[in-house]
Amino acid sequence: MGCGASNNDVATSPTHAFSFATSPNTKMTNANTSHVTNIPTTNTTKILIASHTTQQTISERLRQGLVDQDLSCYLLNENTPQSLSARANVIQWCDVFIVVISRLYQRTPFCMEVLNYAKDLHKPIISILAETTFRPYGALGAISASAIRSIVLNNDTSFIHAVSEITNSARNVVANNKNAAKVMDLSEMNDNHTISTFPQGSSTCTVLICTTDDGNVVGQLVYESLTSTQSSVIVENLLKPNATCSVAKCTVFVPILTPQLEQTSLCRAAFEQARLLSKPIIPVIAIKKWRPEGWLGLIIAGRVFFRIFDQETAYKPFYDSNCITDLRVAIETACQPVPSETEREKIEKNALQKELEECKSKLSRWPPKRKSRVIDSMKARQPVRIQLQEPHADAYFDHTHHSITRMTFRAPPSIVDQYGLPKRRPLDCMISYQWNKQDLVREIYEDFHMRNVQTWFDIWGAMQGSTNDAMATGVECAKVMLVFLSKEYIESTNCQLEFRYAVYRGKAFVILRTEPNILMEQWMLEAIQGFPQYDVYSYNVLEQPINGVPMIDVIVQAVRNLAQVQPPDPVDDCSAELFELRSLLDDARDALSAKTGVARYKTCTRCGQQYDDYSKDGCKKHSAYFLGGGGGLLEDQWVCCRQQTADSPGCMPCEHIDQPRAFVEDPHYGTSTWKPA
Repeated sequence: MGCGASNNDVATSPTHAFSFATSPNTKMTNANTSHVTNIPTTNTTKILIASHTTQQTISERLRQGLVDQDLSCYLLNENTPQSLSARANVIQWCDVFIVVISRLYQRTPFCMEVLNYAKDLHKPIISILAETTFRPYGALGAISASAIRSIVLNNDTSFIHAVSEITNSARNVVANNKNAAKVMDLSEMNDNHTISTFPQGSSTCTVLICTTDDGNVVGQLVYESLTSTQSSVIVENLLKPNATCSVAKCTVFVPILTPQLEQTSLCRAAFEQARLLSKPIIPVIAIKKWRPEGWLGLIIAGRVFFRIFDQETAYKPFYDSNCITDLRVAIETACQPVPSETEREKIEKNALQKELEECKSKLSRWPPKRKSRVIDSMKARQPVRIQLQEPHADAYFDHTHHSITRMTFRAPPSIVDQYGLPKRRPLDCMISYQWNKQDLVREIYEDFHMRNVQTWFDIWGAMQGSTNDAMATGVECAKVMLVFLSKEYIESTNCQLEFRYAVYRGKAFVILRTEPNILMEQWMLEAIQGFPQYDVYSYNVLEQPINGVPMIDVIVQAVRNLAQVQPPDPVDDCSAELFELRSLLDDARDALSAKTGVARYKTCTRCGQQYDDYSKDGCKKHSAYFLGGGGGLLEDQWVCCRQQTADSPGCMPCEHIDQPRAFVEDPHYGTSTWKPA
């Protein structure tokens, strides 16, 4: 994914913060903080513990242990505090942000928004793994993989250890922090909801554009671009006398973000209501060199937003598109009805229940013997490293570059569904780069596309919803990370987040160094050790041959060969109830295999991976024929993907097979294919 330098512009020193000092034996609650006596101090380490309400007992116990160590603690969950300002302020207040990881935290938007905001503020994060059968994924997985400390809670001893580890880490953070925040009294935090006095508008619409005076021009630009495709679009200026807001009656909420909007209480109330009603929010920043902080920074944390300042920036060409077109596509996607998680899981639950009943009728013992699902979330998965063959070509093997657009070729495979929600599909590789290298990246993506490599990167509207979720989903789906290494990449917080998560998920790497003298930390050097690395300072280098093979083909073949040997990376992206049904069915299938004496798992004769009859996807075959048999004018190669050997990895997704295969020559044309393919 492209990591923009602008993402590092988020303020690291908050404009408002709170100090809540306590004596060692003081018990704290989030309610009635105004009744707590404040002890003046500037040295108290401030801890924020964020959890879902189902993990409140764990949070309370951690808090008490930390208070006993003279640390100030505050608890935050999806319900408390309620107002956006209070939630943003308490995150700014803390020195260290602790997240208690659970399935419900992962699946609760109000929990995830505060974690994304803590990440945007560069808060030191400590992750507490509270469920031993759950490995976080998506934004939660990526951010927790970059935490300064991760701790597993499973018994009383681990609680004592957790308190000790948190105390030491937090004090070290404060001791090394030279940017002291402006401190205010936490008891002054205003948690008043403004929705009770919210002036409701009466206009029903598909798209509501909300603005203030300093965003009117941009609001009108957006309005004019939408009216050609959306029949129901309205603009409301919330600074007008007696202004009302129709956010409750819209499908998609498009706020035009400006300093004036940030300071307007009615605007904040509109956002509060949009959040509570789960309205899709697509922000547009309308002021140059400005980024929201406080409650508005919390709202856009982790969201895809658009920067449109005037007519020029709205329609300035960006490859084959422009900003206003991409905004319109995002709005049209958000206008589609989105089923709830419960509705989306109901279909699978019904199917699983049916299969379970069938298994139950065939087994004499029910439930079947259960396997332990406890996982070691602290342990990173390990990639498979292989020895790649030296490139070699005996005959003519040239390289021709093809430029592609959305008008003539398909865009990178989407990893969001029709509702803009993350979905998973196998990818050969994901491109990880810093935005300043986007021109080079795009040219190489085009070459990968022409060679049928399933590659994903973040242009052409592939980024929707949460940027952190989209990035993490790309990492999870990819077998190989194609990293465009540069000095800006090393310095980018988001690129580092992406790279760390790839290491945690056990991804293979192919490294393209785009400039000389790049200094890397030891952990990065260890992660890429044994993987292929190439110097690609300009696109022209890719046309130069290595032992007769153009460098671009050497890189492509390295990606393919590494991708083929990497094991699947399963993601447990479901509710606890659905996870239990999946696990029970898996155990029932094992029991049926043991009863019948028929091995459940087979070895694919095409790729060598293990599979069963319930997980056949994930293989690849060639979509065309193999040209040559040696001695010709042209280098032997598969026509579909330019690979040079008959047994090279396939290029078109298909199901695994266990039938014997034969490489068959067609004497009429001098070509060969595998039977079955």
